[in-house]
Amino acid sequence: MTTGAIPDEIPSNLREQLLLQDAQGGNFRPIQVGVDKLLGDAPRLVAIYGGNPEDWDKMTSNQAFEINGASVQVHWFRNSQTRQDVEFKFKRQYPKTAPKNL
Repeated sequence: MTTGAIPDEIPSNLREQLLLQDAQGGNFRPIQVGVDKLLGDAPRLVAIYGGNPEDWDKMTSNQAFEINGASVQVHWFRNSQTRQDVEFKFKRQYPKTAPKNL
């Protein structure tokens, strides 16, 4: 388990930069809300950024771009009481390939 702050990931291209700006501009939704089920990262987030464990939510961008064959979204944590957003990262999902017939 990570114990320190995770630095924001820096966009590596224009499409990631646009996706991050769109998410930071308000085009996002929660993935997991702390009051429904506490995040596994909640104790770490409280220790670093403060608040209560149930204040922390995991967020995602509404938009996803296809970049280099992967569907890319932005994920981060948000304190629902202070509206503090921390630890932005790019989540890349590559398509699953069908098994080859032998």
